[in-house]
Amino acid sequence: MKPTQPQVRRKPGRPKTSEPSTVKSTLLQTASALFMQLGFESVSMEQISAASGVTKASVYYYFPNKAELFTAAVVHMMTGIGRLTRDMLEQPGSSFRERLAAVADAHMRAAHVDFESLMREASPALSGEQIAAIREAERSIHVVLAETFQRKIDAGAMRPGDPMLYAYAFSSLLMLGNRSGHMYADGENGKLPPIEADTIVDLFWYGAYHMV
Repeated sequence: MKPTQPQVRRKPGRPKTSEPSTVKSTLLQTASALFMQLGFESVSMEQISAASGVTKASVYYYFPNKAELFTAAVVHMMTGIGRLTRDMLEQPGSSFRERLAAVADAHMRAAHVDFESLMREASPALSGEQIAAIREAERSIHVVLAETFQRKIDAGAMRPGDPMLYAYAFSSLLMLGNRSGHMYADGENGKLPPIEADTIVDLFWYGAYHMV
């Protein structure tokens, strides 16, 4: 008689799918969208489970608490933004100003809370290492911008200066533009409309960029 093979038990909560990386990616994308739209405190692990179509046990299999999921989701999001920013800035067939405008438009079209406000809300629940990981991921986006600005400086097309300072200045203007979308209603009650992406780029363009 053929001997009975011992059954290998799955770790509790382990996804049944043969592609666990897909499950994790889905969780990260869903969580980052919810955190950026609703903030840290308003989002629960149960809410992320329901929105992603992944069981709550599977959520906890990958991320034992909300702080770990938040950190991983934000780092994942920042990495994607950095990759998209690089691709847009290197897009052939358009001027550099047009590429900057495309980056600004993509950033300002995304519905999200102010990132610094989000970090202030989440920080009490995060460890120092988690905060550092998020800040390093955020800095990687500025590095992408700074490398592009450095090439323009080297080519004599941009005013000499610290390219990382230019990167932070550009990002700060984008943040200002995004905040305006939350502060103002389009023409209602005499309020000003939100700042447009082209306006943000013009402010940066004529302050740091020059035609030669």
